[in-house]
Amino acid sequence: METLHIIGSLVAVILFALIFFFCPKLRLHGPGQLYHRRFLSFAAGVSVAYVFIHLLPELHSAGDEFILITAHRALHIPEYRVYMSALIGFMFFYGLEHMVAWSRLKRTNESLEEKAGKSERVVYAIHIGSFAVYAWLISYLLVYDTEKGTISLILYAVAMGLHFLVIDYALSREYGSLYERRGKNVLALASLAGWVIAICIELPAPIIITILGFVSGGVIMNSLINELPGEKEGKFPAFLLGGILYAVLLILI
Repeated sequence: METLHIIGSLVAVILFALIFFFCPKLRLHGPGQLYHRRFLSFAAGVSVAYVFIHLLPELHSAGDEFILITAHRALHIPEYRVYMSALIGFMFFYGLEHMVAWSRLKRTNESLEEKAGKSERVVYAIHIGSFAVYAWLISYLLVYDTEKGTISLILYAVAMGLHFLVIDYALSREYGSLYERRGKNVLALASLAGWVIAICIELPAPIIITILGFVSGGVIMNSLINELPGEKEGKFPAFLLGGILYAVLLILI
């Protein structure tokens, strides 16, 4: 593994952790909140552009690679394995959002920490735990990306960093002080742990490609859930600008 790639991935994963550690403390209120929402919409556009212009074609290439490296095995429908992993990731995060929405209906106006019942606490733990695994996998792929190269690393890091930024905002809005005191630390540490494990343990290529499929499905679903601007909070011009600029950048590169 190239030293430059290791250093670059370390810088990226530290930025991921910093997003989770410090962004909840930088919430803007009043007039500044408008600019904050515009930036979040811009970040959403960038992440969605990365999904459709870069991640989906990469998923197709990874599927071909999976077939090639598992040709000696008697696997059933290997041509669909990566896409099935993406589907599982997509459906998993949709189910997670459905569970959270159900819990939201039961939640009172009191703080989650003081008045929430056992079921709400379980939902919170599952929600944060799932995103911790998600952050772990994304950080792992920083080291063992299927497309090696500095440019690919930078594009991935920028898109996923902005992706984490919006996820962090969504979780903070959902759980408030409980997330800002505990949940953000779990996600930050999970990001760092993913990189450390990747440096220490290299998984077989078929497993890495399967992880890429799962993460791809998760990114697509979470883009739909958390990043597409809502009717009241989203700023479509900023979203459109972010999507167009990053799509053009990806195409030119």
